[in-house]
Amino acid sequence: MHKLPTKKKIARKRDSILDWYRENRRPLPWRSSRNPYKIWISEVMLQQTTVQAVIPYYERFLKRFPSIDDLATADISEVYEAWAGLGYYSRARNLHKAAQEISKIGFAQSWEDLIKLPGFGDYTSRAVSSLAFGESVGVVDGNVIRVLSRAFNLSLEWWKTKEKRFLQSLSDSINSEGPSEEINQALMELGATICTPQSPACLICPWSSTCESRKQDTHLNLPLKKKKAPPEIWHWKLEVPRFNKKSFGFQENNYAPFLKNHLLPPGEVRRLKKAPRQFDLRHKVTKYDLFIDVEFKNCRKQAKSYRWIDKKAVSKEIPLSVVKKILSLADSPT
Repeated sequence: MHKLPTKKKIARKRDSILDWYRENRRPLPWRSSRNPYKIWISEVMLQQTTVQAVIPYYERFLKRFPSIDDLATADISEVYEAWAGLGYYSRARNLHKAAQEISKIGFAQSWEDLIKLPGFGDYTSRAVSSLAFGESVGVVDGNVIRVLSRAFNLSLEWWKTKEKRFLQSLSDSINSEGPSEEINQALMELGATICTPQSPACLICPWSSTCESRKQDTHLNLPLKKKKAPPEIWHWKLEVPRFNKKSFGFQENNYAPFLKNHLLPPGEVRRLKKAPRQFDLRHKVTKYDLFIDVEFKNCRKQAKSYRWIDKKAVSKEIPLSVVKKILSLADSPT
């Protein structure tokens, strides 16, 4: 059972990483403001995406939606279009939903209130409340998990609830006396630039002399690695409605466990134990390995049960690469 370090040890860590951060932090665009909207957009974009890749998307997104009200009143298709290329479109959908709520009631300043909003998990709510409003709470993301595991030589299964809760308590302790808007960014910056997964730059790390895993020569084995579960194999049979060869019918996906709530062609899915030998398309999304069979159904009229989208507008309305793949078969010879 791990115990939290003493207040003296935590204070020493906090002081040294703050000094380092103030001298070495990168001039990232979202660090020039404590505007909660701008911070929130950056934090959501940075999930599953690198800093350098995010910067141009972030700048374009804010140019198109400069305020929370601009985002709230935009059509979801506009949001998807601005998000195209970042992937994980549920993030864009939740941004839009949350913006509509925030525009009515304003930005909550505590993580416990923010977490009630769509898409605001533990990390995002704490990041926004600390970076924008200075709430004395810590964040726990991949970088912070790695930094804390090494700094305090914590050989724990961080993906489990109890262990994750301990890391959260440790991050909270480091932030308890503030300034959390700098401490949290310092921890993440250290993980991104110095305490990297492979070949960490220990000699120039502000915690080099006090890093407990380095003393024990265990730093390259931490944090523990979570074993990846094998992907789920699914057969996806699609019957795509087509009208006059110019528009296609879609419906909100409530039949498949992947790409939930997105507009997709009607179809049915079945989980398999092994991959089929014959299929039209193969596509991977998160933990799913999809084997897709596609049939186009020519319709005499546009049934009201579908949302009909012109072929030229599909990429804007539904910027999913799998939909692009599916519709590319429409012009293929049978």
